[in-house]
Amino acid sequence: MKTNFSLCSLRVFFAVFACSVFFSCGNPPKVEIEQFASPAVDSVQPSSEKAVSEDFVSILKGISIANINQYIHPSTDGLWLIQSSGAMPNMTNTTQVDKNFPVDFTNCKAEELPKVNCDSKSLWTKDGCFVQETNMFKEEKIWTYCGLSKEDEAKVAELAQTISWTVINTGFHARYYFSLIEGKWYLTFVDLRKPCEA
Repeated sequence: MKTNFSLCSLRVFFAVFACSVFFSCGNPPKVEIEQFASPAVDSVQPSSEKAVSEDFVSILKGISIANINQYIHPSTDGLWLIQSSGAMPNMTNTTQVDKNFPVDFTNCKAEELPKVNCDSKSLWTKDGCFVQETNMFKEEKIWTYCGLSKEDEAKVAELAQTISWTVINTGFHARYYFSLIEGKWYLTFVDLRKPCEA
């Protein structure tokens, strides 16, 4: 009788012990789960977009006539310059520019780009240097009016898809287009045509 009682007590003890181990290991307190919960996507997104914008603007402001050729891709894609030839635009390709190339990004602001306004004295809706993450160039399809060969047209059309950032400096009446190629920013197109001229 004594043996049965102690055997029964032993079984009860092990059952209680097993339950306490099972429940203490299997269900961590709710507070710990909440402590490691990841932040909502909405709270992260704006700051990461802002960081990307600040990074590009910081790189842009470091580009000058002294180092601009480092931002032209060394391949045959190089830099395409768009200028006026009478009423029609023309495009030329180069892998470097000289000291007379119009470049000044030091005071560029990251905000909406100005639009052409032929009634304004400056020919723009606002004056200065502005940068925005946009690709207007691929929509305009200027290359289709420049008399390029079919091969060059195809190259330009493909390169135009890579543009991420557009810069307008109204002082030069210049539009600069930047592409991310192989992890580095390159100036791929520059439109030097003065607005409102036939």
